[in-house]
Amino acid sequence: MKSYVYVAILSLLAFFILLLVYNFGDIPNRHKNGFKRKYFPTACSGFREITLRDTLSGIVGSTPSTIYVAVATEGELLEIGTGVNGKIKRMKIPHFTRFYDSLKFSSLAIKVDSPRIYLFAENKPAIIKTTFDSTIFEIRILPPGPFTREVMVDTGCFILRKIEPRLTDQLFVRYDFGTGLLKKENNISQLYGDGGIITDGQLHADDETRRVYYIYYYRNWVLSFDTSLESAAKFSSIDTTSSFKMQTGLVKNGPTTAYTNITPANIINKASAVQHGLLFNLSTLKADNDQDEFFFNNSILDVIDLTNGRYQGSISLPVFNGSKISQFIISNNRLIGLYTNSIVICDLHLDIAR
Repeated sequence: MKSYVYVAILSLLAFFILLLVYNFGDIPNRHKNGFKRKYFPTACSGFREITLRDTLSGIVGSTPSTIYVAVATEGELLEIGTGVNGKIKRMKIPHFTRFYDSLKFSSLAIKVDSPRIYLFAENKPAIIKTTFDSTIFEIRILPPGPFTREVMVDTGCFILRKIEPRLTDQLFVRYDFGTGLLKKENNISQLYGDGGIITDGQLHADDETRRVYYIYYYRNWVLSFDTSLESAAKFSSIDTTSSFKMQTGLVKNGPTTAYTNITPANIINKASAVQHGLLFNLSTLKADNDQDEFFFNNSILDVIDLTNGRYQGSISLPVFNGSKISQFIISNNRLIGLYTNSIVICDLHLDIAR
């Protein structure tokens, strides 16, 4: 009998704690977030959905008429035409099994720069270059320290976010595939010595401004720097999350010790894209003038001018088949969005005076 009473008391205590956290804790969208949005009235038109049988994991490349999408089956991609009668072709990456098994390259990220394919063995660390119809591949083994983000800034030239072992944190580096030259940044990254977890984010390059942009997941900062890693600046997105809410710590798993988050990781900037000097940021925060039902049934993209950091307006994208957008790119004034089992394409009409 005593054990039942003990369990009941613990259950009531846990419920009471959860109730306190829900009502008084710093939970996103539970309280006002301190900013308002203005929406482009007719930002998107001509929605077209391409439903697929595969589980889609990411858009890994594009041309003016084609996108390449990674699927759950390792080593396979879908080549999808973005026209009205676009064809869908399943493609296998040459030598994928050879890379993954015999060379023990785990966690391969893929970038298609047609006709070239780059495979990023982030944990090795290494970069592999091949083509869809090639029997030849090139491998570059990088200096020690995994990397977690990569973006191409020129043919065969990449900006990576890479672990610097002596700092126990991540720095931006410029790597030239042809020469093997690696150049490290100086005073661009904010360092906490936690392996770069708290400052995790997404990395993009913009052809118009000729700069690289890093959008933090957990706060409202955007880093901007040139491709030579010399000139750097930062600005904020429109929300008011001006500090990191997440905390990290060391956790032991047998003989292995690693950094991880020890408090909830509330992502505020979920996905992003840059194009023609504009940042499109998928926010998880509800503006004070957003209605609950509207926010629940739409994905919200905030548009920021990268030349001056000014907020221009927001785009609302409806839920498709009960799913919100998970990734997107901007190509030829079209927004191409990734959902769980479909691709949605729409035309963009943004009235921005620049």
